[in-house]
Amino acid sequence: MDSCAKGFSEHELLELLLFYSIPRANTNEIAHSLIERFGSLRGVMYASIDELKLVSGIGDKSATLINLTMILAKEYFKADFNKKQRISTLQDLVDYARIHTFGAINELVCAVFLDDNLNIISSNDIATGTINEVRPLLRTVIELCIMKRATAVAIFHNHPNGGVEASTEDIDFTVLLERELKIIGVTLVEHIIVDDTDHSAILKLIKERY
Repeated sequence: MDSCAKGFSEHELLELLLFYSIPRANTNEIAHSLIERFGSLRGVMYASIDELKLVSGIGDKSATLINLTMILAKEYFKADFNKKQRISTLQDLVDYARIHTFGAINELVCAVFLDDNLNIISSNDIATGTINEVRPLLRTVIELCIMKRATAVAIFHNHPNGGVEASTEDIDFTVLLERELKIIGVTLVEHIIVDDTDHSAILKLIKERY
């Protein structure tokens, strides 16, 4: 992939992709229009099918091709990570979170349930959007821990628009969750926030600050 893509600009790569869905059109012009509308190749790939179709020259076939490319990329990275099936370091959790939220245009709050050896039992999306309904989220995580017989859990959520600073709600939720999990004998490994290039570890932040 690297050797094939080497030397190509973002719009040229997009132009090549679009050739397979609209071979007789000026894909160069359409690629430029997509980049202009969504700001970057990343913005194009994160756009929904309906949003893509707002660009002149993009129909159902092209929008579906771009969307499918994102889905395939996400599944590829997930399959590669799943060979490990273990969260033994903070970087493991960051990698897992980035793969899980890859391509998401909304904020996702997710939980990874772990056994005594920090092997992954399963992961579940527990909310879409910001952490503002704390009690229902706490109840969901605790019920899933009991159901899956997890002895540890890690929480992560993404910031699709960038920035990883923890809000007051993020910190309050983390403090309450750790407290509630201790009651049932489950360890909160960490609660992290990720974007494409950075991350923050809220539990570590709380312990350093307080």
